Amino acid sequence: MKSFIPNFFARHKEVSDIKQSLLHSLFPSRMRTSSSVLRPEESQKHPDGVIMLPWKDGKQEDPPESDDSSDEIPPGGVFQIVAVEDENDETSEDDNVAADSNGDSSTGSHDDEDNESDSSLSSEVEATIEEIFGVKPSIEAQREHPPDLEADSGIVDICFHPSVELLSTATMDGEVMIYRYSQDSVEEVARLSHHKKACRAVCYNDDGTVLYTISKDKSLAVIDTQNSAIRQHIKDAHESSVFSFLPIDEFMCASGDDDGTVKIWDLRKKKPIFDFKCGEQTVTSLITDEQNKFLVASVNDGSIAGFNIRGKALETQSELYGSEMTSLSLVRNDSRLVVGSGEGTMFIFKWGEFGYHIDQFPGHPDQIHCIVPITDRMMLTGCEDGNIRAVHLYAHRFVGIVGQHTDFGVENMSVSHDGSLLASCSMDEVVRFWNIEYLYNTEVDDRKKGSIKRNRGYNLESSKRRNKHEFFADFPEVAESDDEGGPVAGPSHTMD
Repeated sequence: MKSFIPNFFARHKEVSDIKQSLLHSLFPSRMRTSSSVLRPEESQKHPDGVIMLPWKDGKQEDPPESDDSSDEIPPGGVFQIVAVEDENDETSEDDNVAADSNGDSSTGSHDDEDNESDSSLSSEVEATIEEIFGVKPSIEAQREHPPDLEADSGIVDICFHPSVELLSTATMDGEVMIYRYSQDSVEEVARLSHHKKACRAVCYNDDGTVLYTISKDKSLAVIDTQNSAIRQHIKDAHESSVFSFLPIDEFMCASGDDDGTVKIWDLRKKKPIFDFKCGEQTVTSLITDEQNKFLVASVNDGSIAGFNIRGKALETQSELYGSEMTSLSLVRNDSRLVVGSGEGTMFIFKWGEFGYHIDQFPGHPDQIHCIVPITDRMMLTGCEDGNIRAVHLYAHRFVGIVGQHTDFGVENMSVSHDGSLLASCSMDEVVRFWNIEYLYNTEVDDRKKGSIKRNRGYNLESSKRRNKHEFFADFPEVAESDDEGGPVAGPSHTMD
């Protein structure tokens, strides 16, 4: 580096001015002449240690051009940006002496100039890695949804408020947490601890004024969301732990427990108006249609049971299937009931006829924990393998993976009131948000049969993972070059 400096300065005609300006900017106080001006016959070294230039005819000589390799490199390198004074602004000898007589005031003014120069350097704009290398920002940098919500314990259920930006969660610690979310943040607004054991489900009524919660401690609670007060708390709602819940109308609701019992409640009477034991295992899910005529329960013993709500009686119970029935959803204008199973197959029943399925859609690699419809023919499934998949019915197609959890299966999902966001929870103590607006414009070719294996593993744009064939998608295109050696990436490798 030392041998490079003189050669660099030798290429410029005004080398002395450049050196003098550099020294003046770096050592402004030491470059001022003192009241006792050095004469030619006196020592040429200032007491402060600065080398003074020789005098000739009452003036200092310009420094000769030198190729001495021992030139001292100023701090910051020779390419450091410095403020160069105009030649017309040079002060005379008398002015310098007068300035020295002022002492500290002159030094202070030049220190201010140095500070201004430093501040201008610090205000330079820094380039990002994406701008330097021409690649796209990371998926997280392009986030169009709230950040992940990290909880203190495992989250088993979530539910969006039907009209405002609120999300409720049920935790393994028995707490009910209510959060306000935006694209930039997720903030806790309320925390309820009225359950003694794990809270298993949370659910809003149609207008969001009431929040229902159930627990492993066999209780059912009704919470007023306006003031976060517990309106009702039925502590012995079931003989065993309550697992599933469904609001039916303003006053009626249904619940299912770990022993296969389903109860229909009239909350004005604070007691069940109907109960039926439809199996020996857990009632995993409950659903009804807009007419509230039938209530359907899925059971872990491999069956579903249909009840007549108005008649308060069992309508139909299906045959026993080879694996547990885990989740329920309605599609095609509430005319088809989709039932998820432990083997990964979705069985499709005609609504009102629950004895045996009329169609099926296999292909999920593991147990289906939950199903959420987003359009009349498209739904989202949460699977034990941690993936959230978009599935199209009639024609039956896997659209792709919307998102994923890494360590555990997807426990539950919920769609926001405007349909733009999906929230999913898992035992990894994290609630993840996914922007699903693009799915409403996704078209599926009914005539072309897709590959189940390929499509069920295809990552859609909301997924945090990318497909293998998109590995080189972010690499910039190499521009053509006139150089015989071909295109060159980065700065030039030659220097005059």
